Amino acid sequence: MYNLETIIEENMAKALSHSAHNHQIRGQLEIAKRLYVQALQIREKLFEINQEHYQSSLVETLNSLALVYEEKNKYYSAIKYYRKATFIIKNTLNINPIQCTYILAKNYTSIANLYKRNYKYIQASFFYKKALKAYKSLPQKDFNKSQIKILNIYNYLAIIGNEKNKFQETKNAYMGALGIYQNLVNDKTDKYKPQLAMTLYNLASLYFAHNREQRAEEVYLLTLEILLYLSKKNPTPYKETLASSIHNMAQIYDSQHKYQDALAGYKTALKHYIDLAEENPTEFAPYVARIFKNIASFYIKNEKKENAQYFHLKSIELYTELNHYNEHLYGLKLASSIIEGVAYYDQHTLSLYQAEAIIKKHDENSKKDELLEQIHYLREERSVVL
Repeated sequence: MYNLETIIEENMAKALSHSAHNHQIRGQLEIAKRLYVQALQIREKLFEINQEHYQSSLVETLNSLALVYEEKNKYYSAIKYYRKATFIIKNTLNINPIQCTYILAKNYTSIANLYKRNYKYIQASFFYKKALKAYKSLPQKDFNKSQIKILNIYNYLAIIGNEKNKFQETKNAYMGALGIYQNLVNDKTDKYKPQLAMTLYNLASLYFAHNREQRAEEVYLLTLEILLYLSKKNPTPYKETLASSIHNMAQIYDSQHKYQDALAGYKTALKHYIDLAEENPTEFAPYVARIFKNIASFYIKNEKKENAQYFHLKSIELYTELNHYNEHLYGLKLASSIIEGVAYYDQHTLSLYQAEAIIKKHDENSKKDELLEQIHYLREERSVVL
């Protein structure tokens, strides 16, 4: 039995927390913080009397206070209170193991989110992994209930891995997410298939960016299978990912000397990107120009110079239009294409003056110096030939 003083203090803490919550909802965060602190002082005292009885209310108050600081953009104060709550849960886990593990995982995730928001990726990654470990310790039934939260953690870890350019960490995060999708995706509904396709696409693109072409090809094929299925029902949301996947596959086939497959891929990707460019020219026209260059390069490697010249000139036309739109962004790309025209596609050296004029408009940088050096080399080379 509790004495009267304990009962009064318990009711006071409840009243203070209730009032704090109401002020928090109304955006009166300073008042809410003050009331939560008063409730916290009482609940810490009650916790010393009976840990089992007052553990949940103390943890709830600490987390509420952390949330107030989070809403005030005082992230490190929020982290301090989340960690205090976490410390209590870890030391009283035996009171209600499953419920405590849920809260532990949630708190670790909240701490990680705050570190990620402040670009503290090492700390964020550390706490996301602790959250995963907590979720994985749950019984299978309870673990299954948390799969969406676990997916979010894997997605955050993938973002961090990409930011840090950590191949293995990013790959592990995507693989973890795919493991969850195996449980969620079924033939009766398409509910999670778009997210599955995007995760596969991200994994394939990771392999592609790190020159794991065989693995990239395997995963892109899985991606395309799902994207093509989804596109039959509603093509609009998947156009860009479909175009990018096909284009990257074409580049893989090109490097593997599977030339017929490569050309078919380039042409299909080009069609998709032209459709996208008609809807949003500033965003997708550069992709069209890039594929024109890829196809030109493809034809020159296969000794079809007339076809190569045609597609290379198409890329110059498009880069010229883009350069009118944004000289800073597309000027050096246009100049580079003009130089390639002289170097590989038998275009006249007089066009190098145009490239030179474009390059000189730009600030000093390594790319500018490299292009000017190429012009100098080509002029010397061609003068010797003449």
